[in-house]
Parts: sequence; structure tokens; C-alpha cells
Amino acid sequence: MLLLAVGIVFFVVLYQRRVIKHQQEIRRINDQKQLELIQASIQSEEDERMRIASELHDDVGATLASARLFLYKEKDTHYEEHIINQSKELLDESISKIRNISHKLQPATLQHLGLELALQSLIETINKSGKIRATHTTQEPIPRTIDNVELAVYRISQELLANIIKHSNAEVITLETNCTQSEIMIVYCHDGMGMTQEMYEELIYKKGASGLKNIVNRIKAINATIRFYKANDKMYKTELTIPLVKMAN
Repeated sequence: MLLLAVGIVFFVVLYQRRVIKHQQEIRRINDQKQLELIQASIQSEEDERMRIASELHDDVGATLASARLFLYKEKDTHYEEHIINQSKELLDESISKIRNISHKLQPATLQHLGLELALQSLIETINKSGKIRATHTTQEPIPRTIDNVELAVYRISQELLANIIKHSNAEVITLETNCTQSEIMIVYCHDGMGMTQEMYEELIYKKGASGLKNIVNRIKAINATIRFYKANDKMYKTELTIPLVKMAN
């Protein structure tokens, strides 16, 4: 009996050690994945800064330099109306480019008119390309919510729609929005090649895929949930659900 008791105690202690070791390994893996997501988020922000710097330097800077050249040329010659007009056109183009960059950083529609109209504007922009037929439908209007939630949802939507356009070869995109007393629900539908939830959860931990990792961080920041699935043979869907935090009156 004594040997049996000692054996049972030994087995229990060994089992507990294995359980503790397994839990430690799970924590280590989760910590590693969390670190990868944080690093990817930082890298994504740095990439965005580099992209904006490049646009300002290579695009806007070159246009302004051309305008400057025309004006200096006019200084050294007699007045020529076409040179002045060309300079004005270049300056107008630069102003337009700067406005576009500003819009990407903080969309004016989102700031002044709210999330629903900002999403509608995204769909209209896609439609203007002429390559994809995009529509936006809504069942219940989305009320104004706090700024960080609106901006996070807008950025998530930008990333999801950009991925659809870039990778799916879709011809049709439908954005469906709805709202209850407690949640905002957005469904992104398309007829191209899409992702399932399993594919999404696998990709976010792989090297690269910084856009998806950035989505994960934004979702966590606003306590939202996301689900990818194949609705039928011709349609993939992504469902984004966000707790509704209304603005104080």
C-alpha cells in the first residue's frame, strides 16, 4: 500500500510538472506571437511614413521644382503668358496632391460626416476605377461614435478593400452596414478568390502580411471581432463586428 501511495504521489507530481511545462510553453508561444504582431505594427507604421515621405519628395517635390523652374525662366525672359499658365497648373497640381495625402492621413469625410459616409466614399472611389462594380447598402444608419473607433474601422475597411482589389480578381464588391443598439456590423462581400478564417489565422503569424497584422492590432484596440468565410461557390465574406460606443451629447 505504501508503495502504491508513493507511486500515485509520484505520478501526480510528474503530471503536474508536465501540465505546468505545457502551460509555460503555451504562454511562451503566445508572447512570441504578440511580439511579432507588435513588431509588424511598428513596421507597418514606418512603411507608411516612408511612403508618405516618398510621395512628398518624389511627386509633390518634383512638381513644385518644375513650377519653380518655369518661374525662374520667366524672370530671365520677357513676359510669356503660357509660362505663367504652366506654372499655375503645376502649383494647382501640387495643391491637389497635398490634399490627397492629407486625406489619406485623416479623411475629411470621416472627421466631419462620420463613418457611414466615409465608407460610402471609399466605395465610390473604387467604382470610379471602372474595373470593379462596387455598391454600399445599409439597413440601419450608423450613428457617430468616438473618434478612435471610427478611424480604426475606416482603416480596417481600407485594408480589407485594398486586399480584395489587389489579390482576389473580384469583379463585384458589396459593402453592407448595419447597426443595433449595441453593435456596428459591416460585411465585405466579393466574387473573387478570398480567405477563410483558418487561412487568416495562419497568415497573421507568418513573415510579411503586415497589413493583416495591422488589422489584428486595430481590432484588438476597439474590442472588435472579425470572421472570414466562403458564403457560397461565388462569394466570399468578411464580417466585422464592433461594440457601439456612442458619442456623449
